[in-house]
Amino acid sequence: MGPIQSFSEFISALRRRVATWSSIIIVGVFITLLYTYSLPRLYESTAVIQIVNSQISSKITGNTAGTPLKQQFQKLEQRIMARDNLIAVINKNNLFNKDASLTIADKVNLLRMATEITQIIDPSEAWSPTAAPSALTVSVRLDDPELVTRVTQGFVDAILFQNTQIRLKRTQQTLAFFVTEETRIGDTIALLDAKISLFKEANFASLPSAIPAQLTLLVNLENAALEIGTQIAALKSGKAKSRITEFDQQLLLMESQALKLADRIVVVRQHIAAAPKIEKEFNGLTRKLEQLETQYTAITQSRSNAEIEQMLETGRQSNSLSVLEKPIVPDWPVSPNRKKIAVAGGMLSLILAAAVCFLLEILNPVIRNTSQLERQLQMTPVVTIPVIKSVKPHTRSHLLLTTSLLSFTFSIWAFLKVAGKSMG
Repeated sequence: MGPIQSFSEFISALRRRVATWSSIIIVGVFITLLYTYSLPRLYESTAVIQIVNSQISSKITGNTAGTPLKQQFQKLEQRIMARDNLIAVINKNNLFNKDASLTIADKVNLLRMATEITQIIDPSEAWSPTAAPSALTVSVRLDDPELVTRVTQGFVDAILFQNTQIRLKRTQQTLAFFVTEETRIGDTIALLDAKISLFKEANFASLPSAIPAQLTLLVNLENAALEIGTQIAALKSGKAKSRITEFDQQLLLMESQALKLADRIVVVRQHIAAAPKIEKEFNGLTRKLEQLETQYTAITQSRSNAEIEQMLETGRQSNSLSVLEKPIVPDWPVSPNRKKIAVAGGMLSLILAAAVCFLLEILNPVIRNTSQLERQLQMTPVVTIPVIKSVKPHTRSHLLLTTSLLSFTFSIWAFLKVAGKSMG
């Protein structure tokens, strides 16, 4: 067991070693203050950019789909935080020039770590992948309050400019695409119309609309051929013979008409036989034409919507950004938290002083009172000789104690005064 077993013994030890623990505390507080003030201060400047919704309904513009706003601003942040943009910001504002050993890659990484762009989303909709942010916050931390404000404003200007350029470029590309597609499909429809016209001319007799007439014609031709055949048969039987010359002429005329009718019937039957194939090809051309016309109608509507969207972007009546809160020069640093560091250093000094005093008592286990004698030797003292101090040593001891306490009190007062006044 150690020599200190009670609170009164601990107080006695502190009284005996007041010079030791007060010196440790004073030195500890002094070192803590030096370390705290040696840490670089970081100032933060923040700007808020509000996302203004379109003043025109999406039902009018037809813009009911597209990239969600969350993804759009993620891409915008990637463009802002690109290496070339950050190098331009560094060169413009002469950032991180105090340390000549830093390379351009180190400076870019430092600026990326010092800059934060955050989307503000309604917590109730944060789970949704299509949740739309209502605002953006841009925060920058640097060691100069004027510089951090200027850099933050530069990022805000860059976000506004890049957002405008991206949206205008997108609408222009969209409009150009639909104009090109409208022209291409219009030309394709014109070529297909010409092809269908030629197809109709070449296969008019076999078209679905001509088949009923062809069937009627076939029936009439077959009836006419049957009648002529009957007349020829009657003429050959001699029932209608008159004179030889007249007979031969009539027979020749009827046989010629019969051959013509037969040829005509063959042609009509060929047209009717080819009707299914012609109908299939014609229907295929017609369906393709209908599909192209449907596409042409949709693209024409999309082109009109793209023109409206471009006019909205030009007039800044679509979804746009506006600065809700401009960055201001910060009054106090946000990092490091010197008050917490100083308090922690003071507490460590107190703990170290108490530990040193306790260790010294353990290393010097002197029996100083009757309770320690009874505890250590299991003996009861018969006589206790009191310590009689002279006036001079007693005065010196009190003077040392008073000086230590005054020094300790002054250190704590100075520590709290400085911490409360200038540590943020």
